[in-house]
Amino acid sequence: MSALELRYRRLLACYPAGHRAEHGEEMLDVLLSAARPDQTRPSLADAADLVRGAVRIRLRRAAGDATGSPWPGALAVAGLVSMIMLLADGVRFAVNIPQTAMQVGLQMYDGATLWGLLPVLFGTAPFWLAWAGIAVMAWRGARRQAATTACTVTAAQVVLAVWAADFPEAPYAFVASSVAGVPLPLALLATASLVASPGPRHGARLLGRARVAGIAVMAGVLVAVSSQPLFTLLLQGDFDVLHLNYDRLYDFSGVWSDLQLGAALVIAVLVCAILSRSGQGRRACALLAMAGLPLLDRVSQLRVEGEFSDVQELSFLLAECAAGFALTMLCVRLVELPLKNRTPGRAGKA
Repeated sequence: MSALELRYRRLLACYPAGHRAEHGEEMLDVLLSAARPDQTRPSLADAADLVRGAVRIRLRRAAGDATGSPWPGALAVAGLVSMIMLLADGVRFAVNIPQTAMQVGLQMYDGATLWGLLPVLFGTAPFWLAWAGIAVMAWRGARRQAATTACTVTAAQVVLAVWAADFPEAPYAFVASSVAGVPLPLALLATASLVASPGPRHGARLLGRARVAGIAVMAGVLVAVSSQPLFTLLLQGDFDVLHLNYDRLYDFSGVWSDLQLGAALVIAVLVCAILSRSGQGRRACALLAMAGLPLLDRVSQLRVEGEFSDVQELSFLLAECAAGFALTMLCVRLVELPLKNRTPGRAGKA
């Protein structure tokens, strides 16, 4: 046995035994046939590809992909909904651009510099553009490239979240924290769906066109009730952010907060109604609750001044995500318990 073959076998040992028994020799033959005559070590690309493939297969098996578990389908559905929500948030950012540009002009007139304002007001643009590209790649079937890009973007997002939580007074920390709130669990779910489930396209097939369209419409409603143009339109009847009606601003902010909270609650109920008819859908609700509870908390706290205006701590966000998942899974278990208790009786009668 050559040194190269021995090293390849060590890498293949990362795969589950069943997979090695079925495909191991074939994979080894392909790797050795593509090697150079004097090669003694696997290339970095081959080693990374083998390890990535082993991790993906083990994650899928851990999720129960081969045992009929509803979790892979649930993760696919949750990843699809998360990606739709991320795209919707990117649309909200784009919708706000014209009025944000007006604010840039006003602040430059007051002496601010363009290069000082761009990171503050448009610093999250690369994040939304990246997720738009990931969604296009995933939908066109380039899942491997989409998963790699999503892992890179989400890893950078986690680093920014940790940095913003540890150094809240640092320059532009609040910009980093803006993608470390609700977008972070959404990005984690979408990334996990690309890596460890059949993917968002499979989630779309499970839901069907009508349900996907309904969820997209609800995401559009959330975009509308969180957009600056609608806020100014309802506040004063036009889109002029340079001459806001400050006499109505304070009272209307409470009404706007109630509108956002009401819309979020109604959409949460509708999403649960759409997904809760199957075991996969109920578990998808539990996964989506990891982002849903932080969203409801942020919306309900809009009227509180000071306490929630600073950079959110990452530990608090993670606690909210865990609480949302745990509470929803408790409800799922309570709903499914009678069904499980009836199953043995039916089997016995059969």
